[in-house]
Amino acid sequence: VSNFPYPLFKQKGAGKELWMTEVYTDSDNDADLWPMASDVSYHMHNAMVEAEFSTYVWWYIRRRYSPIKEDGNISKRGYCFAQFSKFVRPGYIRVDATKNPTTDVYVSAYKKGDDVVVIAINRSTSSKTITISVPGTKVTTWEKHVTSGSKNLAKEANINSTTGSFQITLDPQ
Repeated sequence: VSNFPYPLFKQKGAGKELWMTEVYTDSDNDADLWPMASDVSYHMHNAMVEAEFSTYVWWYIRRRYSPIKEDGNISKRGYCFAQFSKFVRPGYIRVDATKNPTTDVYVSAYKKGDDVVVIAINRSTSSKTITISVPGTKVTTWEKHVTSGSKNLAKEANINSTTGSFQITLDPQ
């Protein structure tokens, strides 16, 4: 992570996209091991926030250590990957967010038009409650999808907020 910032690219590559590819190397372990599988979420967070990459590409999509296992089933690592890929779609841009609002919680946010996606990662072994505040948003109903040791991209109850600010409790890990 300390090597993610790339000043030479910022200097020479102005206006170009910077892609993350072929870096996630935890291929010695099964993609369903938890909480190890959640490390991919943290890695993607750092690639997008610390390095300011435009894209995160996973080449080997179907391997025992990949988002899809060799039997065709989505792995836990795949569900963690999907927390980004399902909601941060082409045309979305990363916008400013408090990247580490409390111990072991990491947040990034993305926007396209009036649509907003907030990805919160809780690396703690206990639940964490944080306040999400998106000033000026037109969003009044927020969907919550969770991947944890016992959930796979689970759709939970919507969160309603007419002020653009709400509290959310994050499952452990």
